Amino acid sequence: MTSEPEEHDGVVVIGDILTVDCPAGLAAPTVKFVHYPGAQQLTLWLPKPGHEGYVELSVTREGVDMERGPVANRMNGSVQILFATLGWPPGDYQVTITHKDGWRHLVELRKYAPGEAPPPSPQEPVVERSADGPIVYRDGFGNVIEDADLEMRDRARLDIARIFGRLLEYEGNFRAGTIVYVEGGTRIRFSHVMSGGDVKFSIETPAAEHWEGFTRTPLSAREEIVAFVAERVRIEKANNWRYVINEESIDFYEC
Repeated sequence: MTSEPEEHDGVVVIGDILTVDCPAGLAAPTVKFVHYPGAQQLTLWLPKPGHEGYVELSVTREGVDMERGPVANRMNGSVQILFATLGWPPGDYQVTITHKDGWRHLVELRKYAPGEAPPPSPQEPVVERSADGPIVYRDGFGNVIEDADLEMRDRARLDIARIFGRLLEYEGNFRAGTIVYVEGGTRIRFSHVMSGGDVKFSIETPAAEHWEGFTRTPLSAREEIVAFVAERVRIEKANNWRYVINEESIDFYEC
């Protein structure tokens, strides 16, 4: 019996994103980190399709390989690469993606220990406290943020309720049924079915153009909701399988 990999629920902070020795006009990758209790994901979008000359992808921690292999094995669609970072221990990371023409993308990351707060960004609010006066918030340029205390408290309270209150419900059986995403008064139903071949289990998700009509939630929430469903299903129902998020499905494979 294999033991479950250790989880490290600390945040990942994205550092420098570079493209070294690249052709003129080629952009750097776009990188986004999504974090919520019990699940987290790093998403990287290449500036051009992965089949156009990309060769190798590596993830190193403190200079030691965590992962190395063909870029093609890591692609989720034509330009997207996903990393489930819950199993990454704290430390400094570098993601390197090489191209056959000799240039490469570099992404610097730092994973913090659970409960450890990263240092504030220069553009984050600065808090001024005094013994006998109100709390004053200033932005990264020194400007006072009016009514920021109440706004930040309200926003934090809503975010905490949303993040810690959401869950999945299951209807039917393993062969076929429905997975229901529940967040407050929002309920989104995703059909699932067992599959043949390499894909063992598949969850249907609406494509981006149909997302708002099907779910009654904003398109901006799509990536986070789909990632939450994928990771929670893996943890709760399929912890020995890996998943790939596609445009209209979440497919589970044997590890």
